[in-house]
Amino acid sequence: MNIVNLVSLGLLLPMVALNVSGQVVTSTDNPRDLAIRVFMDCSSCDIDYIRREIPYVNYVRDPKECDVHILVTRQSTGSGGREYQIAMIGKNKFEGQDEKVVYTSSPDETSDLIRQGYTRIIALGLMKYVANTPLASHLNISYDLKDSAENSQNIVEDQWKSWVYNLDLQGDFTKQETYSSLQLESGVSATKITPEWKVDLNGNYYSFQRTYILEDTTILSHRNGATLSNLTVKSIGNHWSIGERSHISTDSYSNNRFSWSIYPAIEYDYFPYAESNRKQLIFQYRVGYGYNYYRDTTLYDKIEEGLFRHQLLIALQVRQPWGNIFGSLQGSQYLHDWSKNSLSFGAGIYLRILKGLSLTIEGQAALIHDQLSLPKAGATPEEVLLRQQQIASQYEFDLEFGLRYTFGSIYNNIVNPRMAGNE
Repeated sequence: MNIVNLVSLGLLLPMVALNVSGQVVTSTDNPRDLAIRVFMDCSSCDIDYIRREIPYVNYVRDPKECDVHILVTRQSTGSGGREYQIAMIGKNKFEGQDEKVVYTSSPDETSDLIRQGYTRIIALGLMKYVANTPLASHLNISYDLKDSAENSQNIVEDQWKSWVYNLDLQGDFTKQETYSSLQLESGVSATKITPEWKVDLNGNYYSFQRTYILEDTTILSHRNGATLSNLTVKSIGNHWSIGERSHISTDSYSNNRFSWSIYPAIEYDYFPYAESNRKQLIFQYRVGYGYNYYRDTTLYDKIEEGLFRHQLLIALQVRQPWGNIFGSLQGSQYLHDWSKNSLSFGAGIYLRILKGLSLTIEGQAALIHDQLSLPKAGATPEEVLLRQQQIASQYEFDLEFGLRYTFGSIYNNIVNPRMAGNE
């Protein structure tokens, strides 16, 4: 038998093994082999928990191998909770069979209750795809709400009128032989979010104190500041909104003894706001007035001044199964002197290039010509090294990038938490 016949026989034997009397048979009777393949696309989900609670699908690590691509996005609700929008995108034999389900958490739910909630909704959404697989015969659906007809008529009366309040207090103390650090932060907020209005009131205070002992020298670093800010927005249709931002602040780092400002604004989103969790293209313009009372005389011989300023922001954000992109361009300018301006650009991309290969790039750049509050006396070497005071700079730049390639088994159904975090 020559080499050609051997090769032909090697190719023919597997086909014979798979074909008996014209019928294709599987190599195993395990119904899990015929389960749908799911790719979970959620950076904020507990994927291990989902695998445990939904064991009747095969989880794959590459979206090109899946039957259903589950894309989960989230955004804050007016009550302080989270809305998880879960898009189920059919692939291969489910092409064109897309579904969308939503889970909304309340602000007092623990992380365990939240993951139970979105996992239950994911399981319900998958029923459409699982129903025609062998594993469907092992599933049961139950309903645990009694007197549903009566409950469905209940009307919730909100005694707080959609207002949500938060009080925060944080502290951190570290002590070593030659170093000590004390950090205090506190905050208070009140928000009201309805389809027509968005009101966000915030107050914050911080104090950082660090002590360094170098032989016979003791260096003390101290920064503190406080801010009271307000954002009020009125919705106008599906694409427009108007509002204002205002704030009162004091900050030792930026030479600010006291300042206040108010900036009316108008915003247009090219896409309907209802689609903001998946895509946004925003154009926002603000113009307003600010008053500054400085701690020390500035480079421009000012101890106080009132200034008019305007700002333009263009921002794009898209999250799709092929990856995520975002970008923003913001420019601001003082109206009394147009040379006092700044321009900043930020962008990022997470892209699945091909099977197993992904690319991440993020960057920010800024041209700065509006540091009007810099003190005339400058900064000491200690203030520069310890970042106690803002320093003059005409630009700022930051870049991060990463490339990842993954190969091997496409399945990742198993969860094994043993000895995690013991390094």
